[in-house]
Amino acid sequence: MNDTVRVSKNRMGWVFVLLLLAFAGSAVAEKLNFNPDWRFIKEDVAGAEATGFDDSGWKQISAPHTYNDVDTFDDWSPAGHKGEMDQWGGKTWYRKHFTVPAEWRDKVVIIEFEAVRQIADAYCNGVKVGHCENGFIPFGADLTSHLKFGEPNVIAVACDNAFVKDTDFGGDRNKVWHNFMGGAKLPWNNPHWHPAHGGIYRNVFLHVSDKLHFTQPLFNNMETVGTYVYAVNPSRESTGVGIENEIVNQTGKEQPFSLRNRLLDRTGKTVLELNETTTLSAGQKKIVKSSGNLVNPELWEPGYPYLYTLVTEIIRDGQVIDRNEEPFGVRWIELTTDRGFYINDRHVKLQGWGMKSVDGWPGLGAANPDWMHYYTLKLIADSGGNFVRWGHTAGGPIHLRAADELGIVTQQPGVDGEGDTEGHAWEIRSKAWKEMVIYYRNSPSLLVWEGGNQSTSKEHTEELKSVVDFYDPYGGRVYGHRRANNVVKPYCDLTISTEGSGYIKELPTLEGEYNREESPRRVWDRHTPPYQKWHAKGSYDLSAEEYAINQLFHYQKIAPRSHGGGANWIFVDSTSGGRVETEVTRTSGEMDAMRLPKEAYHVCRVIFSDEPDIHLIGHWNYPAGTIKDINVAADCDEVSLFLNGKEIGRKQAATEMTNPLKVKKKKGSSNVAPKSWKHPMLFTFEQVEWKPGDLVAVGYKDGREVARHEVATAGPAVALKLTPLTGPTGLLADGSDAVVFDVEAIDSNGNRCPTFIERCDFTVEGPGVWRGGYNSGKIKSTNNSYLDLEAGINRVIVRSSLTSGTITLKASSKGLEPATCKVEALPIHIDGGVASHLPPIPEQGRLAPLPLPVEEAASRFVAEAQADGSFSDLIEDLSYSGPSGDARIQKTKAGAPMFSDHEQKLPKLPECLMGGEYIQLPNSEWNYSAVDLLQFNVKKSGNVYIAHDSRLETMPWMKTGFADTGKELVRGKNRWRLFSKKVTAGESVLLGSNTETKEDKRWMMVVFVVPES
Repeated sequence: MNDTVRVSKNRMGWVFVLLLLAFAGSAVAEKLNFNPDWRFIKEDVAGAEATGFDDSGWKQISAPHTYNDVDTFDDWSPAGHKGEMDQWGGKTWYRKHFTVPAEWRDKVVIIEFEAVRQIADAYCNGVKVGHCENGFIPFGADLTSHLKFGEPNVIAVACDNAFVKDTDFGGDRNKVWHNFMGGAKLPWNNPHWHPAHGGIYRNVFLHVSDKLHFTQPLFNNMETVGTYVYAVNPSRESTGVGIENEIVNQTGKEQPFSLRNRLLDRTGKTVLELNETTTLSAGQKKIVKSSGNLVNPELWEPGYPYLYTLVTEIIRDGQVIDRNEEPFGVRWIELTTDRGFYINDRHVKLQGWGMKSVDGWPGLGAANPDWMHYYTLKLIADSGGNFVRWGHTAGGPIHLRAADELGIVTQQPGVDGEGDTEGHAWEIRSKAWKEMVIYYRNSPSLLVWEGGNQSTSKEHTEELKSVVDFYDPYGGRVYGHRRANNVVKPYCDLTISTEGSGYIKELPTLEGEYNREESPRRVWDRHTPPYQKWHAKGSYDLSAEEYAINQLFHYQKIAPRSHGGGANWIFVDSTSGGRVETEVTRTSGEMDAMRLPKEAYHVCRVIFSDEPDIHLIGHWNYPAGTIKDINVAADCDEVSLFLNGKEIGRKQAATEMTNPLKVKKKKGSSNVAPKSWKHPMLFTFEQVEWKPGDLVAVGYKDGREVARHEVATAGPAVALKLTPLTGPTGLLADGSDAVVFDVEAIDSNGNRCPTFIERCDFTVEGPGVWRGGYNSGKIKSTNNSYLDLEAGINRVIVRSSLTSGTITLKASSKGLEPATCKVEALPIHIDGGVASHLPPIPEQGRLAPLPLPVEEAASRFVAEAQADGSFSDLIEDLSYSGPSGDARIQKTKAGAPMFSDHEQKLPKLPECLMGGEYIQLPNSEWNYSAVDLLQFNVKKSGNVYIAHDSRLETMPWMKTGFADTGKELVRGKNRWRLFSKKVTAGESVLLGSNTETKEDKRWMMVVFVVPES
């Protein structure tokens, strides 16, 4: 076999290079693509791990692969966050045949799975070599001693994604979430948190190296930690560079060698070189430390994510026998309680989104090529976003690589659902946490380790924090929990708040989840079909226009200068945790599931931009006679609105702000924003009469035009248009790549018709696998050969096969000229089961150096956060996650207002409630569904009481620790059953939703805190 043209793991761009052959004749380590050409069966088959097992009748697939690609995004999202429950779950098998060249006889061969969901058992030639139960963290296995030369080898993987649902155990979430039930059922393996997409859904690699070699950061099964590189006392003038290389000697004899560390800049120039000489005895594994100093380093930060590459080589007898590359970014951070977040002495508002780490697409589920994951993160960066919180399990390798290159600060959890766990479930979670920290600790974008989506016990928190302290002591990162309580507070560097509440005065804050409203992309406004045919069953009934305006007001929760920033929840519509029963997804995203933007995405771009920007919300295709308010989001002093060249209004930016969530809208009102709603970036032009033509919004600063946005009336649809989207090297015939097609209805001038909603039919010819798209408001719309265009556009997907050639897609719709598009599936070389390429992603773009930081003035917005409960004698760190955030603490007194938004008064109270305080909640949100509706810490020991509408079922969370007192509060015909729970000083109390039933109007609960007498 001929020598190989190497694929270098180049973090400066991950340059895509084709191998001439595969791997033979090299003395230097290689990372090889093991994704293509597996065999799969969706059932449990006895003996499938055996080498001679007959799998000839199994399906041919390539990783990344999930066997839930066709049963997702296709069912209603039930209320109460339950997620998509009608998915296949159980044990499946994967097998891969491959050959091993003779040159590998003296090599070490390690297989790496970036993740398998949920439980995986890996076998090599019938011998079990690996086991992983967490579903989200990379793991590996040493194949060396099990390989055969000159004859076939087989890797077999048993994969089980059996999952638990919120409806199991009678809907008792304490049992569902906090118990390990054997098999594959873990608290976070629940569609409430993540759609149950089982399989080898991320990449598989082979690492081939000399027997004296660097280890991989694969602690599961391997107990190896790889290379650790970090900055020491960084500044703009200089930084120390610390390097810890773990090396193992499997040669069977003592080995003297040299170690060469070279730090390369973006051009490939060596800017620092460190050399060490050492010896390892037979079988020894040791960490070799090196350190040096880099003068005038380039710094990594959002807006200028400069990446160095650390190249480390083992040199024996004058030859390089092993080589490793790692990304390196120089940065330091400061997170303060009064001045916000700083990176490299520059004040930065972290603003972005939460993302589900499965990162699924309709038709593909979680099994996507790397470039599609990168594409999603690039959309965040393109909007001005610089922050992502992965929820509630770790983002994958491609997610961190993309964030490193795009300058997106990352908040990384381990594996979690919500709350603490015990027994074997905790063992898995704790083990996964260690594996996660080790694997990702070199990523410069990773700045926050998230210990939990809720607080954990003291012992468990100590365990998690000790892992960070031991394995990442120099990474320059912070540790925190969402809704941190007094138990975890001593271990936290920050608290992760929710919906603008949950602050701890002593800790800096990042927002974990704000703006959890929902709205589908297709519902433009209250004047445009299909609004008249659409109604949200559940918590939300927002058009896309109203949802976009909400972005402005919800941003206020992270706007104050003292606030570090946070994550809009969520970026992409997901099938997990929805609350609107007329949708197949949770429509909280600013993108729909096909990554088509809602109007809210463009408004977020205006908010996030440091430069003047403007977006005219909506379209300009209405029936004659339509009169409506026109809303413009702009970071400008003034905005003018022009219709067909004539100015019809000019507005100045508001100097104050009123929150629309606290202003009651008149019943039946069709106005999006009543005139009493004010925001410095919202410009509302009232009662504009529609006329065909061009509607233009122009923004001014200091009287000078700085931004404009135009929408125009499109003519009737006459044709369809197809536009392909592929990875950076085109569509590869590797069995797992995909091409995404935009399908648009256009008028005679080629303009998209924004109100077109009609069926479109598709046919595919050539070596592609049809995957289709989805309609968010229709069940069973996925994988069909047809779907509706929504707002004039939709997307469909065709996956490649292992056969190259021309793929032809044809689209047709009644009365329109059809469209045809051809895409070439490019051939790849597969030799011995190994592909001739690494999964490609776009190269990091050009970087423009940032000016030196200048201390900025106050925030653009005047709103300042106020810590709830600061006046209370009994309650502190109050956090209410309802839409209004309107929770208030009052002294308990009969006849006082019972709710924060209703005239109902407290009735005569039993003696047990006197002498304490109560929490006023908004009665209008009695049926709002949230697991974490209310949380607070008690300052003194005593009792917490819940007065709960007697007509409602007792919620499962109330049955845990609360006792029925047998007493009721009575006001006329209304009755509230009283439940109680003893609490101790410093204890954190977490309460769930009032109810999730579909009853008629009921009363919100009332919470009382009474100290010991």
